[in-house]
Amino acid sequence: MTSVDFLRHGETAFANDLLGRSDPPLSGAGRKAVTRQLAGRTWAAVVASPLARARETAEIATHWSAQDVEVDPDWREMDFGDWEGRSRADLAADDRFAAFYADPEANPPPNGENASAVRARVDAALRRLAARRDDSVLVVAHGGTIRMALSILVGLPLERLWAVRIACATRVRVEMGTHPEHGLWGEIVEIAQPEEGEGA
Repeated sequence: MTSVDFLRHGETAFANDLLGRSDPPLSGAGRKAVTRQLAGRTWAAVVASPLARARETAEIATHWSAQDVEVDPDWREMDFGDWEGRSRADLAADDRFAAFYADPEANPPPNGENASAVRARVDAALRRLAARRDDSVLVVAHGGTIRMALSILVGLPLERLWAVRIACATRVRVEMGTHPEHGLWGEIVEIAQPEEGEGA
């Protein structure tokens, strides 16, 4: 069994836009929120998505443990295709956007990545975590890949996980492992939200 803290990266200056493969840095407020969320915490290992906002967040985490950040490309965010960089408000009138939230597998972003592709790479990343000998790991990733990890580990349909608020700088602790017959399993043991107004 491994204790994994999934941390969504800190806020950027584009908090209301769909950021998949776009790569803006953290805002000043984002760095402060991450620092408050992680202050004094340490892990045996720190793993991050390759995107700049995740790597910068992970570097803040290593301040207290002086580790190298391990970059794993399977934790990168979903590719939003034609929706990349557009605001949720701008997309609200698009029926395809509502359909995506209702069933992301059947209704992928136009010219973007489908949910089964995201599931396959996140599943592979989780199996690598489960095979580690570290007793605690911080994974700095994105709203989409963290929700996918929770869907795989606790068996909830992905569309049901929109009900779980995973704002920027939210930390979700999971105890996880593998069973010889049933595969990956997990239990959510803590959800730590950023302070009010910090995780837009």
